Amino acid sequence: MTMKKWCISFVCLIAASLLAIMGINYFVDPLGYFRSQGGDCYELDEDDYLREQKAQHIKHFSEKYDAYLIGGSKAGALRTEKLKELDGYNYYNCWVMSGNFQDYEAYTKYIVEHAAPKKILLQISTSEIKQFDRESRGAIYETPAMLAGTSKAAEYVSFLFKNLKLSYEELTDDSVRYPCLETGERNLTKYYDYFEKNKGTDEYYNFLMKKKVDQFYEYLESETPDKSAVTSECIASLKRMKTLCDTHGVEFQVFFGSLFAGQMIGYEGDSLYDFMRQVVQVAGDTWCFNTFNDVAMNVYNYYDISHYYYEIGDMMIDTMAGKPSKYYNFGILLNKDNVEQEITKRRTYLGEWKQYYKEHGELPFQGMEDGSLVPKVYGT
Repeated sequence: MTMKKWCISFVCLIAASLLAIMGINYFVDPLGYFRSQGGDCYELDEDDYLREQKAQHIKHFSEKYDAYLIGGSKAGALRTEKLKELDGYNYYNCWVMSGNFQDYEAYTKYIVEHAAPKKILLQISTSEIKQFDRESRGAIYETPAMLAGTSKAAEYVSFLFKNLKLSYEELTDDSVRYPCLETGERNLTKYYDYFEKNKGTDEYYNFLMKKKVDQFYEYLESETPDKSAVTSECIASLKRMKTLCDTHGVEFQVFFGSLFAGQMIGYEGDSLYDFMRQVVQVAGDTWCFNTFNDVAMNVYNYYDISHYYYEIGDMMIDTMAGKPSKYYNFGILLNKDNVEQEITKRRTYLGEWKQYYKEHGELPFQGMEDGSLVPKVYGT
């Protein structure tokens, strides 16, 4: 074979290989990127590139919605049917895995400038103060090009050339899928099933929560890390979101979501308290369900250390809508006049937790027989 023929053959082989990689990734579509382009792919679950699917859904179907819920994965348990009781608006639930302010701002900007909303409702989950963005975690955590203002063509090519291992795993994966709902809510079926099988047993807490709670216990012996650099970025982003909404005549409401006590101890400290002060300064009256309350102490109100069930979401919505709660200290409306008083109370409660931990080596989490259990409705 002459050198010329060898070079031509080599180039053809490379071209064929590249075409094969692109074809496999396009048709298998392991992360759901290509299926998402029309905005009407509702078979994707939390392991897929939901950030793109949600962005495309907003692009193509914004006429269906008056308002948008933005937040991290905790917010996935807020039902749009229930959210309508707040103000009569039709909501789209735009939660994202590993929520962060980079994504929150990107979605807010796109929605305000392209979807003509009446309201943006932002849930803060507290974990945002760990890191301003989450893109380093992998492809499904990257902010979509259409929101970030980067090259859509480059993004498209990057998904065509993903590692073929992803396509192989997709083809060989026979696990049950739990696709998100059309209006964006997270599908919690598998978590309710696990609750039914393991409620009242040590397995529920030990498997879902114990390992991470044990790691957070160290903060009851010392202090939580200084996250002031991150909170400064988050507050700057929050200010831009508020300005965007004000400029376009869009209502902007912020609230802190419910947090399991076992996760609260990983954040409770000066950085969080300063963050709360600044959120209230920017957003005004802010509902806070991340409080020292009975609900937070019951392991069965949460499907893992980080996330609450639909019923807790419903209770938050009811409280924000003005309905009384039978659960002690569940939710407080923070404002510029009372935020310092509430922070002082939190320090007192935290001191009591630290003392209890010092004496018992754990916190007094509650279970099935305690009145702090919020009865399950949607998992039955």
